[in-house]
Amino acid sequence: MDGRVTVSAATAADAALVHALTQRAWHGTVAANSTAYRETVATVEALFAQGGGAFVARLDGEPVGSVRFVPVVHAEPSWEIKRMGLLREARGHGLGVRLAEALEHAARAAGIRRLQLGVRVDQPRLIGFWAGIGFERDDTVTLSSHNPLTAPPLTMSRHLHPDEAARRP
Repeated sequence: MDGRVTVSAATAADAALVHALTQRAWHGTVAANSTAYRETVATVEALFAQGGGAFVARLDGEPVGSVRFVPVVHAEPSWEIKRMGLLREARGHGLGVRLAEALEHAARAAGIRRLQLGVRVDQPRLIGFWAGIGFERDDTVTLSSHNPLTAPPLTMSRHLHPDEAARRP
């Protein structure tokens, strides 16, 4: 993929953009019973109001993907990763990793020690993606929300050790 990739933190003012990116990225990829399709811009605004956030990936200045996070109650300061998605034309070029790295960097800066997420069982390729960047299956994860119309998702987590970031290339 040619072009310049940037990843930046979104703000509440970007709620409509984050919502639109999710809708476009998930359309035709994630089953129609996903709760993402029932979201509104107000849903994303509420995420920001509750202390969550998002990151947006851009290719040559054009938004091509996003990821969200929400703080969750846990013995360690924790964030739950939600709704990562890339537009079809931006997939397969490492942009998902770039979004995850930006989120991890922000988590470390905020003193977060643990990340967690759920993967729909009908999206098995995503299990490999998250495992490839250090997440492990974790049946002790309690998700912030769950779609009652689908099977329970596979849950994963990753501990962020303070000295780990310094060892990464």
